[in-house]
Amino acid sequence: MSSSRWRSQTTKVISPQQNNRHNETETPRKNIKKSWFASATSKSCGLRWKTRLLFGGAITSLVAILYTTASTVLLSSLEKVEIEETYRNVEGFLDAFAQTQEEFSLRLADWAIWDDTYRFVQDRNQDYINLNITLDSLQYLQINAAVFLNNKNQIIYSVGFDVEKNQKTSIPISLEHYIINNKNLVQHSKANSSLIGVIALPQGPMLIASRPIVNSRGEKPIRGTLVFGRYLDKTKVATLATKSRLNITIRSLNQTLPPDFQTALSESFKNHRIFVRPICDRVVAGYALLTDVEAKPVALLKVETPRIIYQQGITSLSYLLLLLVSIGLVFTGVTLPLLERLIFLRFERQEQEERYRAVVAQASEGIFLIDAETKVLLEANIALQNLLGYSDTEILQLTLYDIVVGDRDLINADLEHISAKDYNFTREYKYLCEDTSLIDVEASATQILYNEKDTYCIVVRNITERKKVENALRESEKRLSWQASHDSLTELVNRREFEQRLAHVLESAKTEGTQHALCYLDLDQFKIINDTCGHFAGDRLLCQVSVLFQNRLRKTDVLARLGGDEFGIIFYQCSLEQATRIAEALRQQISEFPFIWKERIFSVTTSIGIVAINADTPNLASVLSAADAACYAAKNKGRNRINIYQPNDLEIAQQRGEMQWVSQIPKALEDNRFCLYYQEIASLTDTSNQQHGEILLRLKDENDQIVLPMAFIPAAERYNLMHLIDRWVISTLFAYLAQLQADSDRTIYAVNLSGASINDESFIDFVQTQFTYYQILPSRICFEITETLAIANLNKAASFIRKLKKTGCYFALDDFGSGMSSFAYLKNLPVDYLKIDGSLIKDIVEDAIAYSMVEAISRIATVMKLKTIAEFVENEAIQAKLRVLAVDYAQGYGVAKPKPLDLVHGLQISSD
Repeated sequence: MSSSRWRSQTTKVISPQQNNRHNETETPRKNIKKSWFASATSKSCGLRWKTRLLFGGAITSLVAILYTTASTVLLSSLEKVEIEETYRNVEGFLDAFAQTQEEFSLRLADWAIWDDTYRFVQDRNQDYINLNITLDSLQYLQINAAVFLNNKNQIIYSVGFDVEKNQKTSIPISLEHYIINNKNLVQHSKANSSLIGVIALPQGPMLIASRPIVNSRGEKPIRGTLVFGRYLDKTKVATLATKSRLNITIRSLNQTLPPDFQTALSESFKNHRIFVRPICDRVVAGYALLTDVEAKPVALLKVETPRIIYQQGITSLSYLLLLLVSIGLVFTGVTLPLLERLIFLRFERQEQEERYRAVVAQASEGIFLIDAETKVLLEANIALQNLLGYSDTEILQLTLYDIVVGDRDLINADLEHISAKDYNFTREYKYLCEDTSLIDVEASATQILYNEKDTYCIVVRNITERKKVENALRESEKRLSWQASHDSLTELVNRREFEQRLAHVLESAKTEGTQHALCYLDLDQFKIINDTCGHFAGDRLLCQVSVLFQNRLRKTDVLARLGGDEFGIIFYQCSLEQATRIAEALRQQISEFPFIWKERIFSVTTSIGIVAINADTPNLASVLSAADAACYAAKNKGRNRINIYQPNDLEIAQQRGEMQWVSQIPKALEDNRFCLYYQEIASLTDTSNQQHGEILLRLKDENDQIVLPMAFIPAAERYNLMHLIDRWVISTLFAYLAQLQADSDRTIYAVNLSGASINDESFIDFVQTQFTYYQILPSRICFEITETLAIANLNKAASFIRKLKKTGCYFALDDFGSGMSSFAYLKNLPVDYLKIDGSLIKDIVEDAIAYSMVEAISRIATVMKLKTIAEFVENEAIQAKLRVLAVDYAQGYGVAKPKPLDLVHGLQISSD
């Protein structure tokens, strides 16, 4: 704000009762003011003459400085322009000279690749010379020498030519010696090579060109070399000067050089190929070295340029001096009358500034003034110096831009806003301290008049601590918000956030008619890796797979981890076909991804279900259920594939029904609706009296109908319920066996174990506790694990088997030969029985390959002292084959069908 506005804001209103006292004190104030004015007038008269002398001297000095500066700058600039122009002239001539060299070389090329020349070098036919090397041809070529050499670098023919006399001569001895002694000139390794340059001869500089002699197709072998030469005499130089419109002189370095050439040669070309210098006030000369074919300097070129511009500049300076003197006189006459007024105002302003400084210096807040135009700090109080860490002299060397952190345009916009609105402006900024640290401040600024200049007065308060608290609160809110919507392991969107975004997508599909797609992905081998290698390996796999998914998706797609090894993707504004293509790319990328854990490599695949989202999609629950069912269908069809949801797909409908087991299995355990069945395993040898049987699992539904395990086991495995079922089977079986008399039953009961139990660290303790509690002999129990499960984590499986075998129980390797059989694994697995997979057993009668495979397994088992059990034995013919192959036991409908365990011994099964 201006000083007048400052006074209006600080004026007090005087009431009528105070008016008398105000008038009484007004008279002494007027007398003081008159006395101060008289003192100021006396001081101004004494300064008037001093000011006039100083002002006159200043004007005179200014005119002298301006003239000197202008003359120096102008003349140096003009000289620079002339030097640059001369430099360009030299470059232009060198370019023209290079073009002349090229044209000269091209003339030579026509002769060098001529078949007649090619033959002449070989047979030296005189007719070639008589017909071609004529006065007319030499005059046309404008050459002074032509030399033909064979491939042994021997001159077979040479001719000189005097262009002015139009007569043949012999070539100079010096040229002949130069050609013979210069191997680079006469030896060409390529058919299309050429050399051109200037050489120094006693007769003067000569332009010389050399090309290999080849046939008209430019093919090797090279028969020799053809050399043309042309003197750069006065006539040729004059022609080049006329063509380039320049004053040109060329001097050979083997001749006596004029003084200016010698100076240029000694002082130039140290760092540049062109040297330019003024010779006098009227001429600027440029020099350049001309090199021979070996890039050695042989001649010196001089180009002269008249200094027309420089002469015009000297004339202009005379007029400039006259103009500056006139301006100085006029300015002096106009300015002096104002000085007296300015001196008076200076004293008044000085008093106001002293009052201002007294107030500002004692303020606790940082206060400073900046120039409105330059933004330089004019004043700064001690509080600001302490705040920023600058001394009083250092801080006044700064500008506002040195203190305020931010874009300069934004800072200028704030200052313009203050000027336009004419009121106090407050905003938060970051200020840069002397030690490069940053502090947060709240700055209030207003515009005032200071020393007759527009100035901004800025008051700052340190709010760093307050901002730290605010930032900490904001970061905490962001962190809590992020944690509420993201998975902590993969940092992907979690199920809650995913379903919220999916709800918005469903809404847009209904209101805007857009098409989207929902994708469910389930890792096929995750359970094996997680169970066999541990949860840390499973977590690493999930993180790596998440990165692979993100790299393939679009920016608009939403990827989430829904739980366990399940992922979800929302393809925003994406057709079903496009979503299928993207999903296929993801499936293929995962299938090609090798997961490496502790020097073991696992192949990973994914099953994917996709459902379209459009205006007909009912609600969130239905689309989630459809995607999950489609994913289940893909897994049941063989895994590592994509299944697109169709409302009328019977298989998906079946899968969705299967998913209901997730809630029914815990309830069935609670209601004790699981039941045990027994299937006899018969001995195929007459020497064995040991009885065997396998414990099978069934489920009674709410209508007391028996449900086979394949209906609910997949759901139990997928949703981590198998360990509960395994423990129920063991507890129920042991409770049943405890009811039998110790001597009445010596049967070995085979019990299947899942991967979840093998990876359960507390499972072995549970089994030992059950043995102790029910007083069951461990030798009556044979635990079965599948070959696939054992091989997936061989070390863990072997350790698990050894620990349980120490208690005295047996172990069988189930489904041996189902796909990944390797006899090498058997050496590391301390099992007692091999159960040969039924897919081999059922075909051994007709299939010779199956027969041989079973035979091999039986032989290896015999060598390793393992008992063999054949599964899926359905008739006597298979049993006969098995006896021939020396298989020990048989199991299947051809031996005995499964029956409830309580019917085997007539006891009722009870479970704690």
